[in-house]
Amino acid sequence: RDRLSRSHSCSSSGEAGRAFAWSLVSTPAVAMASGAGATKTSAIVCEFLEAAIHTTLRVRGVYPAEVFERRRLYNVAVSRSRHPGLNEYIRETIYSLEPWIEGGTLEKLAVLFIDANDRPVERLVFQVKVLKEISGAGAAGLDGEGDRDLISCDDLEHMLRALILKIQVSDAMLSPLPEDCRFELLAYSWSRDERGSGEVWVDETRAVSERNQIADPKLVPIKSVTSDFLSMQIFAECVK
Repeated sequence: RDRLSRSHSCSSSGEAGRAFAWSLVSTPAVAMASGAGATKTSAIVCEFLEAAIHTTLRVRGVYPAEVFERRRLYNVAVSRSRHPGLNEYIRETIYSLEPWIEGGTLEKLAVLFIDANDRPVERLVFQVKVLKEISGAGAAGLDGEGDRDLISCDDLEHMLRALILKIQVSDAMLSPLPEDCRFELLAYSWSRDERGSGEVWVDETRAVSERNQIADPKLVPIKSVTSDFLSMQIFAECVK
């Protein structure tokens, strides 16, 4: 199993490193899949993971609440950082995983929280499996599959909305994080043949892998859902 990581230098009391230009894609991938333009299930997963990570950082208090603004996705309020550098880091990192998600080689994505003493204190894990690609763009074909895709896309949006809503209240199930925590994104792949796009990810060394482990963690289930297109499980591994 291939373990890759990408860290971000910003902590709850610091400033993100360099600034990047960033623009919001205004049309959600689910809406595109059921409307005028088609997209892939893997793109929908990336869109969700991007929103989920922003929301997680706000909920877990890694950054002050005023760092975030409210946006809407899947007809529900989500959080979005106001910092261009942080936004670009998250977006570039997540969308580099799209080839793995589409190819079925991504085992899981983890958000690792590390305290000021460089000790891991919590890991939020997203286990993702694409079961079927969205084949239609909303218009029924000769076999009528388009209508069924419309219904399935609505179901998929409800599922992703439920996941976001559960993340928003996950703080009630978890202990507060220590002050001055930072976070890293860790991707676990079933294959070494694919590394995402560009040079975003680096292989974990044995020392880094051991550092990132939480010994005998407490497991906290967040939510698990399955649809015709997608299976996803979210849980936390916490220090006892």
